[in-house]
Amino acid sequence: MALMICQNICKTYNEGAGELNVLNDVSFSVNAGEKVAIVGSSGSGKSTLLHLLGALDKPTSGKVLFEGDDIYAFNEKQQAKFRNQHLGFVYQQHHLLPEFNALENVAMPLFIAKTNKKQALQKAEGLLQMVGLEQRAAHLPNELSGGERQRVAIARALVNDPTLVLADEPTGNLDDAAGEDIYQLLLSLQLKLKTSFVVVTHDTRLAARLDRTLVLKQGKLHSEA
Repeated sequence: MALMICQNICKTYNEGAGELNVLNDVSFSVNAGEKVAIVGSSGSGKSTLLHLLGALDKPTSGKVLFEGDDIYAFNEKQQAKFRNQHLGFVYQQHHLLPEFNALENVAMPLFIAKTNKKQALQKAEGLLQMVGLEQRAAHLPNELSGGERQRVAIARALVNDPTLVLADEPTGNLDDAAGEDIYQLLLSLQLKLKTSFVVVTHDTRLAARLDRTLVLKQGKLHSEA
């Protein structure tokens, strides 16, 4: 069953003397519980596509349907609610808030959703335990290793029980050992939680472990041969 359907997405930027076509008639779907990799060279439009799937930007034309609803038909407040209730985000840069400890960073989406503080912290504590960092809950981001910070970011992405996680180069800043840990963590969490994942990556090893790989070339999307 299709959870998200991307229909004929085009994205063009005006750049001084002309236009830059980043995405050209991109169509694909993501099923419930499916893990999809999107690969491509730098500048192929992978991150742009991920931003469009997360309603962080708008396409020049086309639609993204989530559980049948056109996410671009939502107003700004509705889009924010959609992201908070249904999506989790993991970036190459962890984007943790430096003044908050690991536990508070994980709980932040629940605070934004106005969840009771005690309940939010309890939920965040459970997610930190799930990613193996319960002993680091009181540490600030600058007291954690790169791999630990990314684990905190993954826990934060999952704290709202999202239907879909969008991950942009989640292992891009990690060494091979830490990257392998993150691979294993993502795969094990997906098996436990049955969350759908769309992962943008340069890493063919990670892509090969997911259910399906799509390749972006010159703004067009192709299934892997």
